[in-house]
Amino acid sequence: MLELKVKRKWLFFAILTLVFFAIDLLTKYWAVDSLHGHPPLKIAGRFIQFLLVYNRGALFGFDPRRYLPSFPLNLFFFIFSILAIVVIVAYFRTLGDSDRAMKWGLTLILPGALGNLFDRMLHPHLGVVDFIRIGISDTLYWPIFNMADTYVTVGVACIFINFLHEELSRKRSDIPIEGPSKVT
Repeated sequence: MLELKVKRKWLFFAILTLVFFAIDLLTKYWAVDSLHGHPPLKIAGRFIQFLLVYNRGALFGFDPRRYLPSFPLNLFFFIFSILAIVVIVAYFRTLGDSDRAMKWGLTLILPGALGNLFDRMLHPHLGVVDFIRIGISDTLYWPIFNMADTYVTVGVACIFINFLHEELSRKRSDIPIEGPSKVT
């Protein structure tokens, strides 16, 4: 019975990782094929648009090469991504049945890491394909992102919720249960 649970846990992890990774790759392929050289495609007016950009930097376009011009960014991301993937798989291995939010978090982060790593390897001089723009105008918007970024963000939120839930449960169990008070 335990072996079946372990197999199901890994099957869940593998299938969802592959499905989310494939969605990320397909949407990036679509973005490059359909959006290259075109103005933003308005999905919901100025609020949600698709616009192709390449992100050579890090999170939200931050590029440490502005401050350290010789910083080996692609090598750094390659090593960091490989280490993150190893840590995610190793930590997932330790999770039990009750760690649902943590399982979902890691299951979302892994294809996000794989998707952006694949982009950096596929076209190292261009960077990661980003194309989703959300904002309130053409000049005031959240940094442009992709599905892999969405997976990582939601995955981190799941992990945060897991830690918050564990902390609240721990605090509840630390509260002594008092009996009826005695008046003397």
